[in-house]
Amino acid sequence: MSNTPNVLALEGLMLVSAWKPIVLLAPWVAWAWFVSTVLDKHAARFHLGRNKWNMTHLSMGTVALLAAFLIPGTSHVAFGIALGVVVLILSADIMIYAMSTNNDERVPEKFKIRFDASTWKQAKEEKALAKRAGKAELQIQTPGGTTVAVPMSDSEEFPVRVAAEAIYMQAKAARASQVDIAPGRDKAYVVSWVVDGVRKVQRQSIPPAEAVRLIDFWKSAAELDLSDRRRPRWADITVSRHELGETVRVSTAGGPAGMRLGMLFDPSGAVRRGVEDLGLTEPQLAELRAITEERRGVVLLGAAADNGRTTTLYTLAKMHDAYTSNVQTLEFEMQSGLEGVRQSVFDPQGEGPEFSTFMRSILRRDPDVVVVAEVPDNATVIEMCKNDHGRTRVYASLKAEGAVRTVATFVKAAGDNELAGNALYGVMSWKLMRRLCQNCKVPYQPSPEMLSKLGLPAAKVKQLFKKGGQVLIKNKPDTCPTCLGSGYFGQIGAFEVYRLGEDERALIRGGDLNGLRTALRKKGLPTIQQVALLRAVEGITSVEEVTRITAPKQNKSSPAVPVA
Repeated sequence: MSNTPNVLALEGLMLVSAWKPIVLLAPWVAWAWFVSTVLDKHAARFHLGRNKWNMTHLSMGTVALLAAFLIPGTSHVAFGIALGVVVLILSADIMIYAMSTNNDERVPEKFKIRFDASTWKQAKEEKALAKRAGKAELQIQTPGGTTVAVPMSDSEEFPVRVAAEAIYMQAKAARASQVDIAPGRDKAYVVSWVVDGVRKVQRQSIPPAEAVRLIDFWKSAAELDLSDRRRPRWADITVSRHELGETVRVSTAGGPAGMRLGMLFDPSGAVRRGVEDLGLTEPQLAELRAITEERRGVVLLGAAADNGRTTTLYTLAKMHDAYTSNVQTLEFEMQSGLEGVRQSVFDPQGEGPEFSTFMRSILRRDPDVVVVAEVPDNATVIEMCKNDHGRTRVYASLKAEGAVRTVATFVKAAGDNELAGNALYGVMSWKLMRRLCQNCKVPYQPSPEMLSKLGLPAAKVKQLFKKGGQVLIKNKPDTCPTCLGSGYFGQIGAFEVYRLGEDERALIRGGDLNGLRTALRKKGLPTIQQVALLRAVEGITSVEEVTRITAPKQNKSSPAVPVA
């Protein structure tokens, strides 16, 4: 039997070439991709009636598809006509959308749909640049509000940006209030940060060349002069991460060993404290209020470096009503704005008068209160002593420990016991100590021998607390999430506050500092050590922390020196 009829039947089923449907559907597929990935998102972003436009696109696509198959003929000419009709209908759909939405005021100019080849080329170049651009965790803004651009990922500057961000983020993760980059031993640089008032030096050192590039990055972000390697300079920048931003004070200075960089986080927040938050006992708070109400003479504030002298000074300034009194400050670096207070900043590298002369000019304006954040020389002390003590109250901050030592430092700088004794009307001194973490502190029963050594009554003190650092999570010990294992969280001051009356001034005029010490004890106000022990008994701090702040200091060289 012959197979010819079957062959003819199979050939009859092949109405068009196999490639023609593929070519015909190609523009339709491209159109569908453009509509779904570009136009649909565009309509949704600017609320242009997304559902309405999707129905329009679907209708036009259906018309194009039907038109392609309804055009008669199987020749190449008919196929070309069908393909042209499909392209025309689909293009018309896109053009109709573009013309309609470009006239809609809800669409910003930069987001209007263009069919300019140069625009497409520019978009392509921008996309290529975006692929090369480095990714940053932080957004950094200069003092002028300009965002610091992220370098290209293949540039030499990008690793510097990554390393600079890592230093910041590691310090923040450790709850640091300040981070420093400074020369250490063997000419290498070290990174250190301050957590709850205690400096922690990182083990890994940085080669000098790399450290200088890191310092220059932060200086550039702060718009500081990169060529100035010696003079102290500072500026505030804004650093944001996950849409949470904070002010960071960038300060630099140079020394024989090299450049130093300091970054203080939230400088204004660090010095905002109410007088009740300082850590004063009730009798001390009453004594301080009596001192501030007297409004004459010089009151000394003595503490070691990095012990919150600016915070205490600002708190005292706010105890005076700046709207009924003329309150002024004289500072080397303004940490925060004080409402109603006239704040003057002295530039030691400037061409103006000396600090003492600047101080004298302020006193001659008859202010009611003057707050001096730092006393740099003897001449400034003499200007304070010569002032009319009946008209102006002066608060002067000194680097000294203990009330009597603070007075002794002031008297020595004045060079005249009589002059200094007549000027002084009060003295404060304090030390900052760490608070125990309330989430993980550990109670224990102290031994009678320990209580006896501390001078605490065994009959009244049944329990003390020490640092923990760990908590139970699902019945397993784990690092405390609050203090991150340090056992401490925050700081509180241990103060001594004394008003100096005529009897105390007479002892100062006579140079009898031992007699002054005895007279201050007779006032019955607690000393720094007594306040610190009281906070230990209350469970606010530990005996170990009391010992740390009250034990005699030993001279130890530090591998990193913080920027002042």
